[in-house]
Amino acid sequence: MPAIAIVNCTELQRQTIDHLVAESLREGFRFVQRLVEEYDSGVNRFDQPGEALLTAIVQGTIVGVGGLNRDPYFNDPKVGRLRHVYVEAAWRRHGVGRVLVTALIDAAQPHYQLLTLRTDTPAADEFYQTLGFKTEPHWTHTTHHLQLGNVGDCPGE
Repeated sequence: MPAIAIVNCTELQRQTIDHLVAESLREGFRFVQRLVEEYDSGVNRFDQPGEALLTAIVQGTIVGVGGLNRDPYFNDPKVGRLRHVYVEAAWRRHGVGRVLVTALIDAAQPHYQLLTLRTDTPAADEFYQTLGFKTEPHWTHTTHHLQLGNVGDCPGE
């Protein structure tokens, strides 16, 4: 298995992830395209304190992408959100997603006590649960959460 490099993307070049956009659209997912559109328009550049946009690179090619924002659905600066996490189909089940999401969790640790996300696929549900995320049926816009800080300080509980 080739090495997986995680790179903090401070300037997203559309052409470097066009193949991920095209593949995700073929799979019926619009969120990678939305990531690029929101980045290009300035709506979400993952450049605020506590935010990050990471890419997973294998053999010189971006094979995964994922972002970290303050959760816009909580009125609490201690709640972060994983956004637009996608791994190229050929690289799934090779550890790329695990390395990428672990890096996002590590980036969140100094800033947030709770990390949330939303997914609607059974495979992603299972994947996030293997990383310690719990399902969350009661919060609007959130399907999973991961406690990062002191349990007693968990927002929403």
